[in-house]
Amino acid sequence: MNKAEFLEELKRRIQEYPVEETEKSMEYYAEMIDDRMEDGMSESEAVASLGAVEQIAEQIKCELPITTLVKQKTREKTKGKRMPAWAIVLLVIGFPLWGSILIFIFGMVLMFYALIWCFDIVLWSIVLSFGATALAGIVGFFVCLCKGAIGSALFYLGATLFTGGIGVFIFLGTFLTTKGICHGTKWCFLQIKKGLIGKEEA
Repeated sequence: MNKAEFLEELKRRIQEYPVEETEKSMEYYAEMIDDRMEDGMSESEAVASLGAVEQIAEQIKCELPITTLVKQKTREKTKGKRMPAWAIVLLVIGFPLWGSILIFIFGMVLMFYALIWCFDIVLWSIVLSFGATALAGIVGFFVCLCKGAIGSALFYLGATLFTGGIGVFIFLGTFLTTKGICHGTKWCFLQIKKGLIGKEEA
């Protein structure tokens, strides 16, 4: 397969998406082929190194914004169909009910997500407080040491080691919590995308 054939096949597979997304993908892969040809590959080798066209098309689909996927799915489901007038009337009349339910569900999900991040922020605040306490203990240790107050200096040193040790454990736990929240958020978005793309396509 040469460059023109590859781009033509790719365009055929992604032509149902918005024009700007299609053009962006076409330009990107055309430049990739040109770059590999400049590195010494033949045209057919450069095209083959990109992989199968169908896999590239699926990758482009997975990387599309969720809003674009929603619009695409809506167009696919409503293509050639026209909603009856009575259904439109029922939707309009029932909007206060189903609209309120949707807003309530969205608000609950958003509130739950916000609470998770608030909990994470509290944990980081605790980490900072332990860090500040340990730093104050170090300062107190050196001040007492300079004044010759060995007992007070040892007290500050012990307090610094204690708060610093606890702070390290809390820091590790908080870091893992934050990382888990970020991974969980990414996983949720990927599941939403897979649901919009469809089980068979995903």
